[in-house]
Amino acid sequence: MTSEQTTQMINIISENILTPIIYMIEHEDIVDFICFCDRNITMQEIYDTELKIKGITGKDAEIIDIREFGESERLDVINRAVLIHSEHPLIEKVFEQSMLEDFKIAMAERKDVLERHKESGTCYLQ
Repeated sequence: MTSEQTTQMINIISENILTPIIYMIEHEDIVDFICFCDRNITMQEIYDTELKIKGITGKDAEIIDIREFGESERLDVINRAVLIHSEHPLIEKVFEQSMLEDFKIAMAERKDVLERHKESGTCYLQ
């Protein structure tokens, strides 16, 4: 994908989806864009934006809200995907820190459940 195409896609997504950050994962036949989407965006707007991107790349596009991922999947996105747009460098850092904190909380909850199971024989509170 050329830098001109990437710039065009960033502009299309930013204008239509209203996201402060965009990650991209390019596969052989599809391009995934992981965003922090505005909650007021409709599925039709997302679909229309995906069609515009397909017109540029010739590949299917999928726009995904990062909130649809679990904590470990979010870390995978941050590590594996390419950050193609951030409104401000500080937003990128705050976003990554937030994802790490979510992961730490999930791991602490997991540890508590495992300890509870070890002590009481059940994962549920009694």
